[in-house]
Amino acid sequence: MEQIPSSQPPTEEVEELSRTLYKNWREHLVNPLLIGTLVFGLFALIPAVIGAKALFISIVFVAAYIVICVITFINFPYWVKMSGFVTMIYALGLSELATHGILGDGLFFFLGTIIFSSMLFSPTAGIIVTAINLLTFLVFGVLTLTGVIVPINQFALHATLADWLSAAGAVLLFAAVIVICFRKLEAETHETEARVESTLGDLRKERNTLENRVKNRTRQLKKVNDIAQTVSSILNPDELVSRATFMIGDEMESYYTALYLIDPSGQWAELREATGDAGKVLKENKQRIDLKGETLVAVAIRSRQTRLALNTGADSGFISNPLLPYTRSQLAAPLIVGDKLFGALELHSTKESAYTPDDLDTYQNMANQVAIALENSRLFRESQQSLFELRSAQRQYLQSSWTNLIEEKPLEYEIGDDEETSEKEVLVPLSLRDQIIGQISMSTAEEWTPEQRSLIESIAAQAALALENARLVEESQIIASQERITNEIIAKIWASNNTESILQTAVRELGRVLEAAEVDIEVTTSVANE
Repeated sequence: MEQIPSSQPPTEEVEELSRTLYKNWREHLVNPLLIGTLVFGLFALIPAVIGAKALFISIVFVAAYIVICVITFINFPYWVKMSGFVTMIYALGLSELATHGILGDGLFFFLGTIIFSSMLFSPTAGIIVTAINLLTFLVFGVLTLTGVIVPINQFALHATLADWLSAAGAVLLFAAVIVICFRKLEAETHETEARVESTLGDLRKERNTLENRVKNRTRQLKKVNDIAQTVSSILNPDELVSRATFMIGDEMESYYTALYLIDPSGQWAELREATGDAGKVLKENKQRIDLKGETLVAVAIRSRQTRLALNTGADSGFISNPLLPYTRSQLAAPLIVGDKLFGALELHSTKESAYTPDDLDTYQNMANQVAIALENSRLFRESQQSLFELRSAQRQYLQSSWTNLIEEKPLEYEIGDDEETSEKEVLVPLSLRDQIIGQISMSTAEEWTPEQRSLIESIAAQAALALENARLVEESQIIASQERITNEIIAKIWASNNTESILQTAVRELGRVLEAAEVDIEVTTSVANE
């Protein structure tokens, strides 16, 4: 059996494949995300610029929108586009922080940077951005609380230290949730991809297994067909048994192959042919198996089913043969045609489980083909015997018929001189269905050519057939005449209405037909009494 290489990829390859797929998914998300940002950002940009309290803020909003446009429609690498996208969100957060302080809308932009960096890059990038955001809060908080900078919006609410700490804590809390969720999502994605790849690997392995099984089964069927074609053309039983045994041993790569036939008593399976040195010894010893025994061959014949021994070393019921020490698996298939059982085919292998339950039908089909060939050879031999007997009877009939005919009247005709000369003579027999009924003798002063001999033989064959047809016609005419006369006499006898008239009619008609000088008929019981 062929060894199937494992199709299960290493864990590192699965993880790398998962990362690649995850990366491809993120890259396919870039353009829809940027285009959506431009569309919806336009509706937010206009009121933001109009309501801005300082020119600086309007410039920031417009610059952010322009940067998004640039990275959307110019074919930058993925990391450049996403870095620019996250940076613009961070810049919007800074502008909101500078305008309204920590109590404004900047907190949402900072949370957005954490979400997008975790989703578009990695959870590690989310952690880094979170640290940058907290550092930004720290710097702005210190500068704002110490009065170094004041919010651009003079009407912005005054933030206390508690507000800054609360905002930092909220950011840290949401950042932890976001990073953990994305890390979990990434891990689940890798794990799911690993499971999918494992399943695909199993399917590929199963497909390879099925393909190998189909190939093996196809090869086996081809071997069986070759064996069937060979043995079906052999009509001699002894040649058939020998050729089938050795061919099966070669085609099936069998360590030992034997063919057993059931003897006329039905109690023994006699070894008719076997391969190898062990086979020679067993044939010389006239090996036979008791059909009531527990050997694999006996069990297969009794049950009319193929039997296996997958591991003879571990099978306590296996009956070993000292002449076959290397047997590790064994198969016995009965030779069956319809209800007729001929014997069994036995195969040995040096490999464990060389014959599997899946192969039982194949080997049984092979055994059936051998059995059919044996049945055909038997029928052919019987038909040949019947034909021989028929021809013998026909020859005897022809010989007897022509002998009687010749005894009644000699059949001979000749022309020419009967004197002995130095002429060349040719004798051609009159042969009819392998029975010689006469001959043609011809002589001439010159040597007979092959063409002349062929012509004489053709005419002799046609003359023999014509003579036989004439004899049959004469014989049928005689039989018809006898039947007609018999019917006439019987009709006259039945026309008589008394015993005396019946006796007179029978005597008179027999004497007339047979031209007998005297005919006597007597009714008596003396013969019956004796």
